[in-house]
Amino acid sequence: MTEPAPQKPREETIEKFISRLRRAELPPGVFNLYAHNHPVHDTRAGAAKRRENLRRYLKALPDPRFALVGLCPGYRGARFTGIAFTDEAHLCWPGTLFDRTGARAKPWRERSASCVMDVIGGRTDIVCWNVVPWHCHEIGNELSNAEPDAKTLELGAAEVEFFLSRLAPHAQVIAVGNVARDVLASLHARLAAARRSVGAAHGSPLHVRHPAHGDEAEFRAQLAALLDIAPDDE
Repeated sequence: MTEPAPQKPREETIEKFISRLRRAELPPGVFNLYAHNHPVHDTRAGAAKRRENLRRYLKALPDPRFALVGLCPGYRGARFTGIAFTDEAHLCWPGTLFDRTGARAKPWRERSASCVMDVIGGRTDIVCWNVVPWHCHEIGNELSNAEPDAKTLELGAAEVEFFLSRLAPHAQVIAVGNVARDVLASLHARLAAARRSVGAAHGSPLHVRHPAHGDEAEFRAQLAALLDIAPDDE
């Protein structure tokens, strides 16, 4: 049996991951929120703030038991926080370690982020990520959402592979939504090999409905059941 590859300190791995996200060369219609600042929609140094948000988030979750994996950042949510399934209204209020990066006066609020954050609360054994970590939008309309094309999905595949093998190797993956489920299923062999290389196992992801594409109550019930959250804990 092949010995697992020696792993670098977690902080070094986080820095490598953020650098990978920042350096990615993306096709039109995909905004690199970790590298670029939009002249109208972002505050000054918005990308640097998003990198720092992600850095602090990952440092706070050293060995997650669960990884919620969606499709890609929404323009009302992770596009302006740098962290999947979060939004400015719930994450970046005064007194927290996270900064807003949206230029508009009111914090961005996303329904999906609100729902996920409400269910998982302050738990530190759950990490959130996306199959594609950059914001896909309609060309010419940066404040919109679009599904990633095949090229973008392939670029994202390398990053979700790195994420699940190096930063959340022991986490049970939970796909949020049908598209994320299908993409993760197509990557099963890659993810299994990457996790085996660090001495971890990879089973088939669990699955819950996406709160934006169906009944929020059903999403909450499904996720709470998988996370073993009693109704009184919600």
